[in-house]
Amino acid sequence: MNNIKPFSKTSFVQENIEQEHIRSVLNSRAEKRQQKKVKKKIFQQTVETTLRLTVNISISALAIFSVKELLPYHSVQQAKLAEIDGEIAKIRPRVERLEESFGATFDPQLSQKVMKQNTYKVDPNLRPIFFKDK
Repeated sequence: MNNIKPFSKTSFVQENIEQEHIRSVLNSRAEKRQQKKVKKKIFQQTVETTLRLTVNISISALAIFSVKELLPYHSVQQAKLAEIDGEIAKIRPRVERLEESFGATFDPQLSQKVMKQNTYKVDPNLRPIFFKDK
C-alpha cells in the first residue's frame, strides 16, 4: 500500500548516472543543432558571396566590352573635331575683319562713308562735277 521506496545508495547513484546521461544527450543534440545552424549560415554566406562575385564579374565584363566598342567611335569623333578646328582656324581672320567693320556699320557718324563703300549712291548734298573738253 505504501509507494514510498526506501532510500538506497544504489538508486541515488543510478539516478545521477541517468541524469548525467540525459544531460550529455541533450548537450550533444544542442551542439548538433548549433552546428547545423552554423553550417546553414556558412552555406548562405557562400551562396551570397558567389552571387556577388558573379554579378560583379559580369558588370566588369560588360564595362570592358562597352569601352572596347566605344574606342573606335571616340577616335572618329576626335578626327572630326580636329577637322572642325582646322576650318575654324581658316575662317578666324575673316571673322575678325567682319567684327571690326561691324562697329562702323552702325555708327551714325560713319554712315555716309559706309554708304559710299557699299553702294553707287552719293551724298545728295554734294554737287556733281562735270569736266568739259576744251
